[in-house]
Amino acid sequence: MDWVLKRLPTREALERNRFLRPFAHKLTSPLIWRFNRRGVARGLALGLFAAFAIPIAQTPFAAAFAFGVRANLPVAALSTLVTNPVTFPVVYVLAYQAGAWLLDFRAEADRVLGATDNPLDRWVTLMIETVGTTYLGLILFAVAAAAIGYVAGQLGWRLWIARKWQRRRTLRRRSAAVEPA
Repeated sequence: MDWVLKRLPTREALERNRFLRPFAHKLTSPLIWRFNRRGVARGLALGLFAAFAIPIAQTPFAAAFAFGVRANLPVAALSTLVTNPVTFPVVYVLAYQAGAWLLDFRAEADRVLGATDNPLDRWVTLMIETVGTTYLGLILFAVAAAAIGYVAGQLGWRLWIARKWQRRRTLRRRSAAVEPA
């Protein structure tokens, strides 16, 4: 947490940036920078949804949507990195398989592809069905990841706070036991 907080840009740096100047009033809002239970959980859910549902430029979309739902902007931006150049081939193959399972396109695709002799028609049909099937799987992953991310964010925050309170109680007991009466 300290590592992230040290590397976050300051409000003044955001206000001085010429590209961000039109949005500076939104970017300097404390609601999107505050680390609290709801904001972090919303940011995690939003970032995971954007990571799967939006194929290109997930981070800017997650950042833009973070304003509207008062999600934590750094968490939303960082959680989009779950889909990166290393993981996206696996994610897309699994998304296609999930979409094909949901739609059962294989039988229909075999019927359509066998009905025409034109290779261009067959290729276009295959691409449309492949892209549609894959995107359906990505939407399924996005909704599931957002729900799991929100619950995990809420639960993780509660466990972190409970651990902090437990340490505080332990320190109080130790200091009370050490003090002479």
